[in-house]
Order: sequence, then structure tokens, then C-alpha cells
Amino acid sequence: MDQPLLRLASENVIVTFHDKNRRCLLSQLCDVHGSDKGALQKTGHPYSWPAHSYTDYYARLFNHCRLSMKKVFECGLGTNNPDLPSNMTSSGKPGASLRVWRDYFPNALIVGADIDRQILFEEDRIRTYYVDQTDPKAIADFWSKVGQDDFDFIVDDGLHTFAAGKCLFENSIHKLSQHGIYIIEDVTVEDLALYQGFFKGRDYSVDYVNLYRPDVPLADNNLVVIRHP
Repeated sequence: MDQPLLRLASENVIVTFHDKNRRCLLSQLCDVHGSDKGALQKTGHPYSWPAHSYTDYYARLFNHCRLSMKKVFECGLGTNNPDLPSNMTSSGKPGASLRVWRDYFPNALIVGADIDRQILFEEDRIRTYYVDQTDPKAIADFWSKVGQDDFDFIVDDGLHTFAAGKCLFENSIHKLSQHGIYIIEDVTVEDLALYQGFFKGRDYSVDYVNLYRPDVPLADNNLVVIRHP
């Protein structure tokens, strides 16, 4: 076991095992819209890597309350511009996960943001905006344009670096409702340790979630899950 994971394991650890839900609505919607947050099908995806298993975890968080969710924000639309970091390759489908949230949370407004202005769009219950998540002023300008507070669910699926995740969190956590959930996706094992140091002593409830997939290295299939105390 490498050193960062040893550091994480020095805290109390909860480990759960479950059988994959082959009828998971969230995974079905990812297959429909082309999001890599989860999958049931083994082929036919617009991406070439193994799908994440986030939908298995998210279904356990939200299945009981998905009809009551009112506001969801996700940073990162999934740019297909290969010249931009954290892109979904040229075959990616920008906005795929926003459409997953729209269909899964049928009564929610879905807000998305990305640094790639070329992929911004508007559909039924989906609004998207420009943001540079490494720039506090750009984040403040984005929230000013959104004009909404009390988000039930905030997802950082953007640049996937500790510095970018920290910046977005520090400048967006005030938009999370008192009982909302803020999740940072695609966190490397090394960055999990950095987030653990960042949140140590801060007044939040934080889970560091390792999601293992059969025959796939741990890599970045990890989440930081943050709640107000």
C-alpha cells in the first residue's frame, strides 16, 4: 500500500461491499446520455476507458430523495476539445452528465459550468455558464450570473487537480444548502491525502471514498464527500 493511502488509513475506516445493481436508473441514464460516471453496458460508449462506479454510490445517497431535489450544480460539462485539460477526447458528449441529473432528478434545476465556452448550451431545466475554477473572481462572476442559492447537490467534475478543487470549494461552498452534499470526483490517491490535510480541523463532515472496480487500478475512482456539520 502506498504512503498516501497509509495516511488515510490512519483514520477510522468504513468499508462496505455490495453487489452491482444491474437495474440502477443512474447507470442506465449514463448509458443513454454517454456519461462515464457509471455504466451497465460494456460497449457502445463515447469514451474508451472503464466507466467510473459513482452511480452505484450516488444511488445509495439519492434514490430515497431524488423527487425532492430542487437544485443541482456540476462544474465540468465534459469538453471534447483535445487541447483542453481533463477533456473527454474528441468523441466525448458535452453535457452528458447534466442530462443524467435532469432525468434522474425530475423536479430539479440543473446548472452546469465549464471553461470551454464552445460547449455551453441551454435545454429544458438545464442552464450552463462559463467558469474558470482556478480563478476566484471568475467563480464569483459565475455565481452572480446564476443568481441561485441553497443547492442540494454540488459536483466538481472539472479540472481534477487539488488546487482547482480547493479553489472551487472555497468559493462555492456557501451555495450549498444546509443539508446538501458537495462531492469532488476523480480524485487521485495522492490528492485524497492533500484533501485530508486541507479539511483537517475545518468544521465540515468529510468522507474520503475509495470505489474499487474489479480488475481496474484504484487510480482516480475516488470521491471527497463534504457536508455541513
